Amino acid sequence: MIDAFMIVAYVMVIAVAIGAIAALLQKDLLRAAFLSGAESVALAFIFQALLAPDLGLTQAIVGTVLLPAIIIIGIFKTRRHEEE
Repeated sequence: MIDAFMIVAYVMVIAVAIGAIAALLQKDLLRAAFLSGAESVALAFIFQALLAPDLGLTQAIVGTVLLPAIIIIGIFKTRRHEEE
């Protein structure tokens, strides 16, 4: 019989996979950055569930906040503005 931990672990692994695929398939780069952040939240929960709180906290900070912020800054710095 599968216990509750295994069910949560499977759901989080599926959430990570779906989030990564959804971020790759986006045409809008800002939406892809936000989806990669959401995928990182699920990965941080996986680390917490596997009793690795140091990795979970690092993933939550870096993957959820810093990585999408760097991607968004890069998008705005390289966006071409059409002349009117």
